[in-house]
Amino acid sequence: MKALFAAAAIVLATSASAGTVMVSNTTHKDPTGFGTAFTDNHVFTFTLDQNTWFSGLLNTKGVLTTTPAVDIRSVTLSNLTTGEVLDWSELIAVSWTTTRTGREQWALSPRQLSAGTWDMSVSGVSYSNKQGNGFTANLELPEPGSVALAAVAILGALVSSRRRKSA
Repeated sequence: MKALFAAAAIVLATSASAGTVMVSNTTHKDPTGFGTAFTDNHVFTFTLDQNTWFSGLLNTKGVLTTTPAVDIRSVTLSNLTTGEVLDWSELIAVSWTTTRTGREQWALSPRQLSAGTWDMSVSGVSYSNKQGNGFTANLELPEPGSVALAAVAILGALVSSRRRKSA
């Protein structure tokens, strides 16, 4: 029972967050009819005082439609202090050679970021000339106490398993 409680505490501790920060840009248009490339540097910049857990999810979005016409080519998170660059992974892709609309999704799975100033950049191609297209990103920044709570939960699980082995 103690091990079950410790496992539940670990799950709750690692999912606790200070809140979701949402950033978006849906202003990209294609006046050429062949696709217009864009790069959004400095979409979101934040500074971490200490190593912190972080995750993010980006979805393509159209202003007036449910099916966007934008191909995200890369999403990166860069530490301007250390030079570390993290590439996000594409979870839902569209075959842009056969269609000019579709939903895409990119993610950065939960990972620990080192202290420093971090900057998010997005690049892609817009295929719509009449309405804006782009993306919406949800960034999960953990509350400071959640990492400490996770450590306490892991310690509790270790103590519980050692007591069972010695008994």
